[in-house]
Order: sequence, then structure tokens, then C-alpha cells
Amino acid sequence: MIRVSIPSHHKVVEDNNDSYTVFTIEVCIVSTGKTTTVQKRYSEFEMLHKQLKKQMKTPEFPPKKMMKFSNKVLEQRRLALQTYLQGVALMEKTPKLLLHFLDVEQYIFGSQDSLDQLDFNNRTTHQPMIAFPPEVYLQDSNRNGSYDIVNAGVLAALYNNVEDLMVR
Repeated sequence: MIRVSIPSHHKVVEDNNDSYTVFTIEVCIVSTGKTTTVQKRYSEFEMLHKQLKKQMKTPEFPPKKMMKFSNKVLEQRRLALQTYLQGVALMEKTPKLLLHFLDVEQYIFGSQDSLDQLDFNNRTTHQPMIAFPPEVYLQDSNRNGSYDIVNAGVLAALYNNVEDLMVR
């Protein structure tokens, strides 16, 4: 699973004084904790939307026509694009087109790019755990019979029946 946000936008001015707005997209790959950013223009979002529409039902896409490109209008577009991306990212199967658009395919599957869609529901999202029997930790070095509150707290957090395990 991925988490997506668009925290900002800014204007880019080219050498010939043409300008356009780019949106900064932050992507977090939940399974690895890796975070990356990518910048995209509205036209790139629009191309993604057109490709996704051919494959699936998509969330509502923000309109292209805007009367005035003020900061308020650009902020509304940023929020609408963020809502759109989050809607696509939260689908049961995350589209490979979205991962390619966000440039995160390599972080999720390395060189495995033969899948058209990725199902994150069947993937393990935690690290393997090693468990030890409780007897290893119950060796009481304080043989005077006093009750160790710290030891009891740790054991209570790790095991169900602490009283059965404690040696008093």
C-alpha cells in the first residue's frame, strides 16, 4: 500500500518566459517506510486519468478549465488532485499505471514489473518475529523473594497469565 499527498505547488518559468505550475507529490511506501517526492504538471495528471479510465472506474477528476489562476484557485486544484490520487491509491488493486506515474515501482517490486495491477491485500506488511519461551526470562537473580514490578510489567505485556509464570 502507498500513501500519497500533494503538500505544495509552485510556478516554473522557462527561458522563453513561459510558465507553468508543478505539483509536488509525496509518496510513502507503507511496507518499507520509504518516502519519495515527484513533481508533475496538471497535463501529466490528465494523461494518467485518461489511461486509468480505459482500465477501471476512477474517482472524479478536477476540471481543466479554470477562469483565473490565482493562488486560491491553484490551492483548490492541488486539493482536488490530491483527493483524486488518494482515491486511486486506495483502490483494492493499486494500478501499475499509478505506480509508474509516481515513479515508485522499483521501491515496491524491484525488477518485477510483469504485473498489470498489484494486490497489496495479500502481501505481508510486517517483519518476521522471533519468539523465545518464557522460561528463559524467568530466572530470578534476586532470590530474596521480593516481587519485581518491572519484570511483572514486561511479562504482563508479553504473556497472558503472568501469575502462572512468576516465581515469588
